[in-house]
Amino acid sequence: MFYETIDDVTADAGIRVRGKSLEELICKALLATFNEITDVDKVEEKEEIVLRVRSRLPFLVADLINEALVVHSSKNFVAGGCEVVKLSDEEAVVKLKGEVFDPKRHPSKLVIKAATYHRLSVRREGGEYEAEVILDI
Repeated sequence: MFYETIDDVTADAGIRVRGKSLEELICKALLATFNEITDVDKVEEKEEIVLRVRSRLPFLVADLINEALVVHSSKNFVAGGCEVVKLSDEEAVVKLKGEVFDPKRHPSKLVIKAATYHRLSVRREGGEYEAEVILDI
């Protein structure tokens, strides 16, 4: 599994991801969120959606997740792939690859309303980054 769940939150869900770079960390956080919605392994990379967020760490991670959730809600899009196109101190541009949710192929899991700032963290330990995000369900 490329992430772990945080189980000590009441009435919410949480994810913890690790990456060797901030780009990897961001993509893992986005894909972990979609994996809490459905199995990302069953998502085909047929379409691309570009997210653009102006924010600073650690809020950038939650803000990107929230932009992805808006796309999920408005277009029924689920992601199975991710690529960070641009990353600076104040902005990120991310390309999500996926398709329209199909209940015949994509099992429904959680309904996620938003990523919260509660306990939000991004830190560097040793040679890798770690992020924790609490998701409002």
